[in-house]
Amino acid sequence: MDRREFLRATSSLLLTAQLPAVQYAMGRSLSPQPTPTVYEVEKLSLETTRTLFEVFGGIRGLCTSDIAQATVLIKPNLCLSQTDDAGVTTSIQTVEFFCQALIDDGVKKIIIADHTLGQSADFLASVWHELPKKYTEVKFVLANVERMYEPRTVEGKLLKTIAVLKLLSRADLLLNIATAKHHSGTHVSLAVKNLMGCIWNRSDLHTKMDLHQAIGDLAISIKPTINIIDATRVLSTGGPVGPGRLLNENRLFASTDIVAVDSVVVSRYNFGGKSLPPNEIAHLQAAYQNGAGEIDLDKIKIERI
Repeated sequence: MDRREFLRATSSLLLTAQLPAVQYAMGRSLSPQPTPTVYEVEKLSLETTRTLFEVFGGIRGLCTSDIAQATVLIKPNLCLSQTDDAGVTTSIQTVEFFCQALIDDGVKKIIIADHTLGQSADFLASVWHELPKKYTEVKFVLANVERMYEPRTVEGKLLKTIAVLKLLSRADLLLNIATAKHHSGTHVSLAVKNLMGCIWNRSDLHTKMDLHQAIGDLAISIKPTINIIDATRVLSTGGPVGPGRLLNENRLFASTDIVAVDSVVVSRYNFGGKSLPPNEIAHLQAAYQNGAGEIDLDKIKIERI
């Protein structure tokens, strides 16, 4: 039995073990999985991207409706209109591999969206506008206007209501594709922090409440189907906007458990010139205390692809 056949044979078991807690979890709190798995893609390519989908049960198994009718929402980190070599944003090549894999399997509607720090006009010449020209199934959305958001109740310790991207409620599959980078305010910006690009009034989190707890509360309000950390290049210092030390890794980390995947990446790299255990990253600890996922590295399984 070759690798692809093995993955197909075991995908239903993996899906049973991991997926039910996340597939319909938009806005609902989850309990940590007994042994969450983080998948490490050691050499990113279109083929390894396809394999990654297979270990989660396949694209058709992940979608909550017929694949030809499904809407897939991809949430990258596009804070500024910088090029891939800065390491500040999710790599467009990484996102394109995911788009190609989705399209090859029959997905007809893919929306790439983020609430950026930069103004929409800053992105007029961005390479991200090239993806819809290349793939008719892809739409690129700069979610920078308030009418694109709707209120949501949050059962958080600080957050009680938040304005979230309306597209979240329309998505049959939500891929949270963060970049791996240092952050001067939160030490790291990974999958949990990337959720801030799904809300409108994020300035309130910075100015009206404890930022770390508020981010931890977001992790029980917005539940991606799969959380992916783009570590093709890692901005280990100078984040969130650079410039800083860049590590060329060509790796991805992925899990249905948003806290677990962040915890593994935190343990792999010295962000900001120092190594901290996951439980010393305040917003990760807050997310863990909220029941959003597992933070204990001894309880997280790592599988390499």
